[in-house]
Amino acid sequence: MRLLLDENVNPAVAAGLRDRGHDVVAVTEDADLRSRSDEALFEWCQQEERTIVTYDRDDFIALDSRYKADGKDHAGIIILNVEAFPQRASTIGRLVRSLEGRIHGGPPYPGFVHWLA
Repeated sequence: MRLLLDENVNPAVAAGLRDRGHDVVAVTEDADLRSRSDEALFEWCQQEERTIVTYDRDDFIALDSRYKADGKDHAGIIILNVEAFPQRASTIGRLVRSLEGRIHGGPPYPGFVHWLA
């Protein structure tokens, strides 16, 4: 499973996953991606067959609903729980390990939404 980390996810998480051999892109590392809306990022993920990892629950649940209403699958959404994975350096290692576990498990089904807590 290939990932795109939304702009709210520390890019050190992407670096940690890449160090473990995973194909991960962080929005904050790519000027072209930083300028895109959530909808445009989600579309890019579909073209690149990447699962998006985000704290932006409401925005991406709405996009998931729109895709499903249109009868379309997507490459998946992993929503991070801010209480379980606060946006600070002390949780980077735990988040890397949790995401790696999800990567190894593979996408459970097309258009999946996984809450990582």
